[in-house]
Amino acid sequence: MKKKLLIITASGIFVTLVTIAATFVALRGSSEAYVRTIPYNATAIARLDLRSFLSDADLSLQDVISLLRRSHESDDAKKVGVNMKRPVYAFISAAGNVGLAAAVSDEDDLEDFCESWHNEGHASEIVEQRGYSWVVIEQQWLLAFDSKKALMMGPSIGAGQEQLRTEMMQLLEQKEKDSGMESSLFAALSKDDEPLAAVVAPEILPSAARRELRRMKVASKDDALLRLTLETDDNELELEADVLAESEDAKAELKRMDDLLRPIKGSLTDYAHSENVAWIALNVEGATLLDALRSNNAVRTALLALNLAFDLDRIIRSVDGDVALELTNVSSFLGNFGVDNPLRGLYVTAKVENTDFLSDASTWGNNLFGVQALTQQDFALNLGATSYYFGVQDRTFYLGATQGLTNEQNDYLQRKHGDIKGNRFFATFAIPSLVNQLGSKTSLPSVLSSFERVNIVMENAGDLKLELVAPHGTNIVRELILNR
Repeated sequence: MKKKLLIITASGIFVTLVTIAATFVALRGSSEAYVRTIPYNATAIARLDLRSFLSDADLSLQDVISLLRRSHESDDAKKVGVNMKRPVYAFISAAGNVGLAAAVSDEDDLEDFCESWHNEGHASEIVEQRGYSWVVIEQQWLLAFDSKKALMMGPSIGAGQEQLRTEMMQLLEQKEKDSGMESSLFAALSKDDEPLAAVVAPEILPSAARRELRRMKVASKDDALLRLTLETDDNELELEADVLAESEDAKAELKRMDDLLRPIKGSLTDYAHSENVAWIALNVEGATLLDALRSNNAVRTALLALNLAFDLDRIIRSVDGDVALELTNVSSFLGNFGVDNPLRGLYVTAKVENTDFLSDASTWGNNLFGVQALTQQDFALNLGATSYYFGVQDRTFYLGATQGLTNEQNDYLQRKHGDIKGNRFFATFAIPSLVNQLGSKTSLPSVLSSFERVNIVMENAGDLKLELVAPHGTNIVRELILNR
């Protein structure tokens, strides 16, 4: 669910921010008046460097104008009066309002643009007040601008707009020392040079994300900030989320996670099937992993139940090195448990320190399944009319629907071996295979049709990267924006 949400969000960010930037783009030049409109207590600040973005996307200004025309169903491409060479800043105020700040290049052009929107029914008439021009866009977005800066905030309707107008006047007139330029969020944002970046306080994240962060001892911006960056490289799109720890508890928790998830050695890529839907890898020491699993009440209860049937604790303790989970078929994971083998397509491999747990494996089992020794190192797990297999070969534990380790070789993992090695977590998903197997059972976001692979990478605890890989020769930004 998180992965899907990130994919959908990435596509939405592209179209929304480029369209906004064509109307309100900004700044960092000789004058930073517009940057000073960011509130000091903002709970999120984002920056879009349109010039860098257009360069990476190989988009011309005419491409952007065409996108703007298509979005607003207008046949007239007009100058918008803002500096197209400066980044645009977006923020969320403490009251929950969304804001956009931009540098004005030509006040007359911006007035003309607003008047054209008024004529098309998208905006109110321009009203002059206290040195600024004021316009209400789409009845809920309040825009104020002068010859140097433009600030838009909302959504707000009715009487709430008067309160918002007062807040905006304070932001338009505030000094740099009182602005968001002096905040910890802005300082963290200034360290990035990606075309699109954002720094967010944990308090405003969705509840599911907050729960995950609380497990990392992060409850508020005093504990940590979340930095999001989006960048492109020809056929690849990378969305990165980094936890910037501030409190000692948060730093200690990230250190604990780094100690648990050690750098991957890449030793299990040789045992992947030639075709798969997903392959996930990490590196752990078994006893440490077992202690971490037992710290969760639900997992501890499940382990107790499983150990009644076979000695799972001993298997986990024997692990010392890379662990990989591979999925070659998704049918059984979509509620279709009527297939011949309910675990069909699931494979587990792990480097082990010893094979002592195999000495009494043939005695494992219960009323639901039995264990049969095939060799001293290989066993069959019989579940009614179907069988699953486990054992050890080449100091590698395997568990799967076929006996022994596969030697098929996966070309993608072989090419990716150098990038996998050294990370603390790596997962890759083959989109075409996934789409083919899902068929009509479920639907994926349409944006995924542009990609061949989705990878999730964590180099260090708290640094998560989502990589979306399109076929070679694809300019992924143009594909997502202009051909959407």
